[in-house]
Amino acid sequence: MDTRQRINDLFEKYLNGNCTQTEWEELLILIDGLTEEEFELLNTPLRQLWLQAGAGELPSRSKTVDREKIYTNIVNSGRVPEAPVRSIRWQTWTAAAVLVGVLITSGIYYKYNLKPEQPIAKNSTPEKIKPGINKAVLTLTNGKRVVLDSSANGARYQQGKATALNQNGALSYTATSDEKAAPNYNDVTTARANEYQLTLADGTKVWLNASSSLHFPTAFNASSRTVELKGEAYFEVAKDKTKPFHVMVNGTEVVVLGTHFNINAYDDESELKTALLEGSVKINSHNKSSLLKPGQEANVTRNGELNVTDANVELAVAWKNGFFQFDRASLPTIMRQISRWYDLDIVYSGKIPDRLFKGKIQRSLPLSGILNILKKGDVNFKLTGHTLTVLE
Repeated sequence: MDTRQRINDLFEKYLNGNCTQTEWEELLILIDGLTEEEFELLNTPLRQLWLQAGAGELPSRSKTVDREKIYTNIVNSGRVPEAPVRSIRWQTWTAAAVLVGVLITSGIYYKYNLKPEQPIAKNSTPEKIKPGINKAVLTLTNGKRVVLDSSANGARYQQGKATALNQNGALSYTATSDEKAAPNYNDVTTARANEYQLTLADGTKVWLNASSSLHFPTAFNASSRTVELKGEAYFEVAKDKTKPFHVMVNGTEVVVLGTHFNINAYDDESELKTALLEGSVKINSHNKSSLLKPGQEANVTRNGELNVTDANVELAVAWKNGFFQFDRASLPTIMRQISRWYDLDIVYSGKIPDRLFKGKIQRSLPLSGILNILKKGDVNFKLTGHTLTVLE
């Protein structure tokens, strides 16, 4: 769904009186990020409401928006949703974990005992950067590369005894059993700002995050099921006691029979993380092994150390559920995720701000919405093309 359609859908919910507080916050941020041409395509009532609240000025990336005035006008009209919901709150700490007291609700302040602040002026007028979309590249057995997006909806690809169907943003395989047939292998690869879902021939479901790839057989004819992963993916493995499922990633093997788990193995991360939500998995790495229980996470360091800890499984799979979520995360950790999802190169000007962040943000927001939130934590940016500079 494109941004304009999302805005109109949210505004219709608002007019019908069933818009939640979170959806209202998302609506205002999305409107704030529109260009003048996109703004003119909105529903007439929404444009009139926005212009009236902004004292007749068209909101643009070069002008600040008086959100307090907008909110006051809407409250006076009796339209704002009254049911309290959990807002997005951010807290920043120094390296010594001392709370400095920054509270943010999607960059917009409301009447729920939060004092409005003046909007922070943007350092520049960057081009609009949209969030990631469902898109991937399928590499067939013969080496042919096929772009998987809306234009390929309904396409079928025959691979030996298997057929792959691309439908509604997901790729699914069906195969007839032939134990003697030589396996055919496919690859599904996502670039930055892309994600994709696929269902393997055994029924296993895989969600690929941005900058990731999965190498897999089109049919599982051997005594085991083995795939190779780069980047990050969430797995819901189909149960088959006769054929263990193996995920090979960066020298580490994850062995399962049927379970739900997430693997984060990006090259620019310091650890390979496997978080288990359901079932059990065995981690084999550098001549060490460990069996995970639900709610646990295995961390494999660059030098081969294997550690098992309690996991924040909600945080581990937040990306799959449409959110950025952090718990005392450093700024570089956050920026790596933003880089992948918005197709950005990150540059630091001077010393990297020494802060930790905690919070949850929708991945459907444009980049401007994300940066406005981080600016409330005294972090400033300059955007030139697709290079985002973090200012000291």
